[in-house]
Amino acid sequence: MINPMQLVNLMRSGNPMQIAAQMAQNNPQMAQALKMVQGKSENELLLMAQNMAKERGTTVEAIARSLGLR
Repeated sequence: MINPMQLVNLMRSGNPMQIAAQMAQNNPQMAQALKMVQGKSENELLLMAQNMAKERGTTVEAIARSLGLR
């Protein structure tokens, strides 16, 4: 299992979709998440992320800050 900081570093250094596809090979939940985002526009992905964060009582910005992202 990859810890969140390893994942952030991998995403900064490579292709996020390729990394997600590699992770999906061993993780059914990741495979399902990958299917959810494929073919979506940037605006559709942003709206999806905002809705998921709102369901959890937070914001995309707060999640990004907690991961050390701007």
